[in-house]
Amino acid sequence: MATVTVGTAREGVEALIPNMPPTPGTLRHVALDLEVDIRELLPRITAETLVVGCAQDATVPVEHSRALHAAIGGSSYAEIDAGHVVLFEKEEEFVSTVTGFLGSFAGSVRV
Repeated sequence: MATVTVGTAREGVEALIPNMPPTPGTLRHVALDLEVDIRELLPRITAETLVVGCAQDATVPVEHSRALHAAIGGSSYAEIDAGHVVLFEKEEEFVSTVTGFLGSFAGSVRV
């Protein structure tokens, strides 16, 4: 396999995509995603919930993340200017977003 050197994380991920053909498991996952509709269950979620939308996501359009947030009452929403692999593209921003969310209610949780 060739080594790819690029300027940004996003460019690096995009350079790797041609080397990652879908596996049978990935194709089954996509088929299931197209069949399952859980929208009617979303209002039943009562746990603290953070929905993260990625503005440049070509796999899960950001509008879907916004709709998910709207359907989960009391949920928090954050939007990051990244694609589907936000953890590689904007790792620090993603971790900071999740850590901030967890820290916002951690003192009130009792085990």
